[in-house]
Amino acid sequence: MPMIVWWRKPPSAKGRPDGRALVAARVCVVAPWVYLAVFLPVAVLAPVTAWVGLWGLRVLVVLAVAGLIAVFVRHPHDDQDGDLTFTMGFGSVLMALPALMGLFWPLALLPQIVPLLMIAAAIRRRLRRGSGDSEP
Repeated sequence: MPMIVWWRKPPSAKGRPDGRALVAARVCVVAPWVYLAVFLPVAVLAPVTAWVGLWGLRVLVVLAVAGLIAVFVRHPHDDQDGDLTFTMGFGSVLMALPALMGLFWPLALLPQIVPLLMIAAAIRRRLRRGSGDSEP
């Protein structure tokens, strides 16, 4: 588990075997927040575009979750380092707020699929180690 220290720079993706996956996961987590920061002032200033922006936010959250699931499938939990695990797990939980801002509450449950997949993979790995099977 990575140590969170406020004075330390976030870990770099350079030179890591899963550096591209870490960057992709971070983009998937940050994109809905950036869209939200741009969308809210535009929706207040131009209410005509609010519905289009709202649907754009919903689509972006769905695409971000799909991206996180793709990173999870490509880099299973066994191969992940702590930073990728932390980004995918905690970041997907943080995506619940932009999903709620999409004014469709079931969408807020969608990002929670990623931590559930990670928990299931950890349990599976633990059961495999406990039963004496070798890891593939």
